[in-house]
Amino acid sequence: MFAPLLICLREGIEIFLVIIPLVVYFNKNKMYNMTKSVMLGGSLGALLATVIASVIFSQTSLLNGPASELFDGLLGIILAGLVLYSVVLLRKSKTFSINPDENFVSLSRRGVSVIAGVTFFRELLEATLFILTSSGTSPLIVTGMSILGLAGAALVVFLVTKGISNLNISLVFYILNLFLIALGAYYLGDGLEVLFGSYIPQIFKIGMLVYAIPSYAIIIKKDLKILLSKIK
Repeated sequence: MFAPLLICLREGIEIFLVIIPLVVYFNKNKMYNMTKSVMLGGSLGALLATVIASVIFSQTSLLNGPASELFDGLLGIILAGLVLYSVVLLRKSKTFSINPDENFVSLSRRGVSVIAGVTFFRELLEATLFILTSSGTSPLIVTGMSILGLAGAALVVFLVTKGISNLNISLVFYILNLFLIALGAYYLGDGLEVLFGSYIPQIFKIGMLVYAIPSYAIIIKKDLKILLSKIK
């Protein structure tokens, strides 16, 4: 039940680490037109992602029988692959800076608007794919948890931006990544069980272990190297 909240919290941090420092910077320098462009682009990106998400949800709800099972199985495997790429192999890690990227600041109003729109659209659509796996849960609960996660992410980044909190966003993001790996392992196991469970009874556990053990080993190994280098 809490998966949508944690997923949207993680994706929301990715969004607001780009958006909020920009808005704070523009307002501080009285560049209010740039702020409006950020808000407009973000709103359009969020609206487009919401529309596409609604279409995806409405279409998947029509699936039943073998088609529904095939979709659920393939979706689980795709999401597991997405987690493996973005969290384990690509190693997304968020560092915090009050100053926004200079390349973003130097863009025109249209450019800043596009950056904001693409950021919202990409991350919200990614979150939608994960939330699809919660189709068995009440839509109201899923929606409420998702909104709460995004609101929490905005609040955390805003408080740190304003200096009200010294929360380590990198640590929060790292913990959420560990959770996401566990979720990816579950998705892979579940997807394999849907597709091949009738042939291999223990495929769910096998899939989870094959996914989780190497993924955690890769992350822990890299982090140990970083820690040891700092100690030396």
